[in-house]
Amino acid sequence: MSILQVRHTVGTVLLFLGLLAGTSCGSANSGNSEILIFAATSLTNALDEAIAAYEARNTVQVLVSYGGSQTLAQQIATGAPADIFISAGRFPVDFLEEREVGMLNKTDLLSNRLVLVTEKNGPNLNDLLDLTSDKVGRVAMAAPDLAPAGGYAKESLVNLGLWDELQSKMAFGADVRATMAYVESGNADVAFVYQTDAAIAGGLEVIDVVPIDSYSKIAYPAVLLSGGDNPAAATEFFDFLNGEEALRILVNHGFSILEGGK
Repeated sequence: MSILQVRHTVGTVLLFLGLLAGTSCGSANSGNSEILIFAATSLTNALDEAIAAYEARNTVQVLVSYGGSQTLAQQIATGAPADIFISAGRFPVDFLEEREVGMLNKTDLLSNRLVLVTEKNGPNLNDLLDLTSDKVGRVAMAAPDLAPAGGYAKESLVNLGLWDELQSKMAFGADVRATMAYVESGNADVAFVYQTDAAIAGGLEVIDVVPIDSYSKIAYPAVLLSGGDNPAAATEFFDFLNGEEALRILVNHGFSILEGGK
């Protein structure tokens, strides 16, 4: 088994150190205030577009650190100064609640689903049982302890009785995009990814054979944290995320809306 290491958004480390040192412009009285969002990697394209729409008519600068949800939750629990956290599953939020991290508001924003991706001329797969055949040498998925996508994929394989049999074929990535890169680079024959990531994967074949009833319903909780430097600006952006314009952008990227998620 192997763990694929990937870098966070360029500048994240410098941003984190700067915020810890008090160098950010996060004061509510600042003319160009900043807020910091920690968000699941699978949200990258959709959230970037939503942020651009918000920044076009607001003076607040929205900075983002993307990564595996559990990795981000661990950083927040140890003092990373995030204003908002958007996870690709509920477990990382439960993790924060167990550690009594302060939260001002929480909603279940979105849902997603799992699919497989292969190279265009990759193995022909009719169902997940085909992953155990000789035509598949390496199966990639996000590490279950780092990213909820891996947890959902593991849950599916366990429920279908395939998890143990596939252990010798497994390669684990730090998040969904890293997992997809295994296939793109030829280091895996197939990968479990979200359908929203598969939709932007040029050159890969999408195979929709993961039974949706074999894993828990995917939820993306958004949390307004109480430890940020600019709670007023963070609250305004949190409200924007829950509003019609932002949700329309997110849905256009393939996500679905979870009703009554608060």
